[in-house]
Amino acid sequence: MRDSFPTLLGPGEGLFKAKGSKFHGYAFPLPFDDEAASEVAVEQRLQEVRKAHHAARHVCFAWQFGPDRFRAADDGEPSGSAGAPIHGVLRSHDLHWTLIAVVRYFGGTKLGVGGLIEAYRAAGREAVEDAGTETSVLKTHLTFGYAPDLTRHVMQAIQIQGADILKEGYSSQCLLDVAVAAGSAETLTETLLNIHGVQLVKPKNPTSP
Repeated sequence: MRDSFPTLLGPGEGLFKAKGSKFHGYAFPLPFDDEAASEVAVEQRLQEVRKAHHAARHVCFAWQFGPDRFRAADDGEPSGSAGAPIHGVLRSHDLHWTLIAVVRYFGGTKLGVGGLIEAYRAAGREAVEDAGTETSVLKTHLTFGYAPDLTRHVMQAIQIQGADILKEGYSSQCLLDVAVAAGSAETLTETLLNIHGVQLVKPKNPTSP
């Protein structure tokens, strides 16, 4: 299971000029591993861009949530000349949970489909480079229960898998909430359950840290 994804460090902007036309690029990070929140964020960011550039004829964009969810829009430009090259920037950087929008101001000279493709790609690429990238890790939250005398063995397994301890509770039984990279969750669970007396209390779906 893939659990590491390149994402943006923050918003970024770019500008590409061609034959009098200006292409303003904007790159926005979206809420990691939260499609519902990302859908809302996309609409909010596009509204902000359109409001800031209310005189522009075209606001083209592409977004990618996870590996399988994306959309590209030409917004009145010739089919495939804007949304696809913008999405190509996302693919070339392997970016996820990211929105790129490019605003075009027509300069009076037609660029042709090839020229548009290059311009939209360049503006999107500059915005991404301005934003910078980092790696975000998809994590699974797990809770384990065990007797106090097993603490040392449990903690050793947690350390080996690089899991983060979120919460500890001690009484007659210890309860430990951890977050571990989704790709390591199965291995950690098997390792701990092989320790006699350890129980998986309430597994949860993968989520962001």
